[in-house]
Amino acid sequence: MHRLAGSDAGFLFIEGETQTSTCVDVVLLAPASPDEALTPEVLRARVAARLPTTPGLRRRMRPVPGGLGHGLWVDDPTFALDRHLHHVVLPAPGEEAQLRAHLAEVLPLLLDRTRPMWALTLVDGLAEGRQALVFQFHHTLADGAGLLETITRLLDDRAAEVPPAPGSEPAADPARDPGAALVLVLTLWHQLVAWLAAPRLLVRTVRRFRAVERRRATAEVRVPGSLRDAPATVLNRSADSNRDFARARLEMADVRAVRGAVGCTVSDVVLAVVTGALRDHLDDRDELPDKPLVANVPVGHEPPGAGPRTTGNHFSNYFALLPTHLVDPRDQLAAVSAATEESKHQLRLQGMETIPAWIDRIPPLVAARVAARLAARQREGSAAPDFNVLISNMRVSGGPWTLHGREVEDFFMTGPVADGAGLNITVTGYGDHLTLALVVNPSAVERPELLALGLEESMARLRAATVGTPVVPRRGDVA
Repeated sequence: MHRLAGSDAGFLFIEGETQTSTCVDVVLLAPASPDEALTPEVLRARVAARLPTTPGLRRRMRPVPGGLGHGLWVDDPTFALDRHLHHVVLPAPGEEAQLRAHLAEVLPLLLDRTRPMWALTLVDGLAEGRQALVFQFHHTLADGAGLLETITRLLDDRAAEVPPAPGSEPAADPARDPGAALVLVLTLWHQLVAWLAAPRLLVRTVRRFRAVERRRATAEVRVPGSLRDAPATVLNRSADSNRDFARARLEMADVRAVRGAVGCTVSDVVLAVVTGALRDHLDDRDELPDKPLVANVPVGHEPPGAGPRTTGNHFSNYFALLPTHLVDPRDQLAAVSAATEESKHQLRLQGMETIPAWIDRIPPLVAARVAARLAARQREGSAAPDFNVLISNMRVSGGPWTLHGREVEDFFMTGPVADGAGLNITVTGYGDHLTLALVVNPSAVERPELLALGLEESMARLRAATVGTPVVPRRGDVA
């Protein structure tokens, strides 16, 4: 049986009329002549042939009666591939503005929970013969690592030639619906076993949290706590389903140059770039708080020896300090690096699996109501924010993809915006660059294209401050 873990089911609980838990990922194909263009028929044949390597895409979520336990993934007996494949043509001239507008329409959409929760759209009408593939995946299905593996198996020409790695899912993995009665019996048995083990988990949890408290009391670097340590800002406005999108591009050569000059991590460089851009963005609007901003940063924790996977969420979160109170890019990077190292250390003390283990024990009957109450307070602004921006990152390994012989020119992933958190930045490493995809609620970031431009300029200033490259002056406005 394929039971949802609590960390998977949680994305169902937080979803509602004003927020979705759908991740939207975009593949951009290089220019091609009309006779070389990917057609809906060819795409359908491609996906149909490779579906056996991604069994989760044929499964729907089967809830447990009464919300007494987390649901199951079961084969959908009425699965029809054509329900999940779509085709649209963008209006002329098919530039970035038209693609942005299409994504802004797609981002707030909710997926049908009675069917496998994904969709794939072939987008035509882009300039110079380009095409795009827009994936929609519910976060309950998988995290970024799982979705990246899914897309690789479906699209990359080389994927069919690569034998499955040890520990990866088998091509055929049936998940039949056992029926309501058996589901209820098995769920109650699972809950009984889980709560019998809870006293031992409680002792371990208390010990770990006390270790974190001792560390926080003596650490030289103060880092954000897990709750309500972020200033209330305009970035936390998100009380409706409106969405907008923009993207920035950072060259890996620049990121590596800064990393080599300072001796930090790529993640530190990205967080410092975001710090500089958000400082400018908020300062220009007289919205800059006195306190540093706080970023929620997911970090994966795959089990030892785990192979590639297409389902499941295996990550924890740490809270990173974004020192927007500092002006100099070098000072910002130094503060980011020190605080991030300390935050990760405290997360290790807490234990990557500690919070997910407790979430796994809480039945939907309780968890859904608590999540709805917290979401309502965030929408109303009556609860202090836990963070100001969510920043996640993924890296495509193995070089650029090709699809049906066509070069995949670019690929980027996005993450959903939540109630009370109006900015999500997802970093995707592909080829020689990073794409920073911004999903926003317009009440939090009215013109995300300006913030995207600010991210690129922040990278230029950071490189100039650490490596010596001439500074690129900030531009005023974009169309």
